[in-house]
Amino acid sequence: MSPILIIVLIIIALILFFIARVDLKNILTLYLLGFILYLLSFTVAEMPPFGDPGNPSFNEVPGRYLEAGPEETGAVNVTSSIITDYRAFDTLGEATVLFAAIAAALATLKAHRRN
Repeated sequence: MSPILIIVLIIIALILFFIARVDLKNILTLYLLGFILYLLSFTVAEMPPFGDPGNPSFNEVPGRYLEAGPEETGAVNVTSSIITDYRAFDTLGEATVLFAAIAAALATLKAHRRN
């Protein structure tokens, strides 16, 4: 970031803190959210256009899955071969995250149950 932008942000923070009596924690939270929004906007702006043949999704991996999947895995269904053989660790991670989320939700609901 440029030094001028940093100086402007500091001046705005001081004005909000001393004149408007805004808590410093709220100012820092606002700045952090603005920075995250900036990063996400920059990331989206740098993405390739939808449907472009040069996109990373149009590479040789999906063709390999469709052509050689049934022979390499022995599965009848191509989707099952991808989920259980090629992407098994990814599927295990997703299942673990779902299990942890369900367990946390049930524990929270059980802890706050009315008697």
